[in-house]
Amino acid sequence: MINEARKRDTAANALLALSFAASAAQSPKDLIRSGNIEGPGIQLMSRMMNKRKKATASELDNPRVSEPARNRTFREFLELCELIESSSGERMPRGSTGRRTGRALNQMTRDEKSTAAIARKAGIKGTGKLSTKDLRTKARDYTTYDSDDDMDDIGSTEQDHYIRTYSSARRAAKGERLISKLKPAGRTPTGMTKFKTAPSSESVRKVKDLKKQMTKSGASKTGKVHTVDIMPRDSEFGKGDRAKQIERGKNFIQAIKDTPNQLKRAGAKPGDAVTGKPTAVMSGEDKKTGEEKRAKLYKKIFGKRSTKKSKKTGLMVGSVDK
Repeated sequence: MINEARKRDTAANALLALSFAASAAQSPKDLIRSGNIEGPGIQLMSRMMNKRKKATASELDNPRVSEPARNRTFREFLELCELIESSSGERMPRGSTGRRTGRALNQMTRDEKSTAAIARKAGIKGTGKLSTKDLRTKARDYTTYDSDDDMDDIGSTEQDHYIRTYSSARRAAKGERLISKLKPAGRTPTGMTKFKTAPSSESVRKVKDLKKQMTKSGASKTGKVHTVDIMPRDSEFGKGDRAKQIERGKNFIQAIKDTPNQLKRAGAKPGDAVTGKPTAVMSGEDKKTGEEKRAKLYKKIFGKRSTKKSKKTGLMVGSVDK
């Protein structure tokens, strides 16, 4: 008799489960799986079935058990339904606890976590503990180069600005390869550069050096970072080439004087950091001498407080005039 009653009760529970599943199916969002996150309808059905299994195991369906005690799991299910209907419907990410704060706790990618950790060790903060806004903002490029055809550049004496704007210091450190998992390790027999894994401590030292340079130059460590390069439109002019030498020199000096205006057009604000990597740019030019000359010119661009070229990063750092 008792077994037959249990069979009937089990069948009734199965029918009840089907009815709730049909009700939940009326809202497609409830049954959608997104990654590892389950719809609330599936979660509630799972909880209900677990409750019913526990009730059966503890003999709550025994006729000797009172009616209120047998129905308590069903009441709990109804209460959960009311809570879901009254809530905003926001889903919690798997593994997170507490109230919903507006973003998932496990949303940063592995590369973003690594970049944030290295920057934090170096003393450079982002926009928040879990923020990825600055890391995911693409660098914005600005240039004065306006030729439609490369053939038009032959014989040109123009000097062009190339300015890249990063949303934050740690984004600039990543973009300028101060934070990198690889480093050069010689060359292959065919002349290709070999790479090997670099410890994160090297990246931390480079980012610390960048922070030190920003402090010396008076640049804001929470603002944007702008990298500046001035390059000849025709790169075929070599060292000692006297063709249009005076005109090329005048244009280069004018480009240096015009750098503050070009930075403003690129969106730079007073106090933003400005960086550059002085290198020899003319063919046939001595590498060391070319770097020294370029560094002197960058000193004029970046202001009186601009730093010297760093041996660790190869960068010079200044700030936009306030």
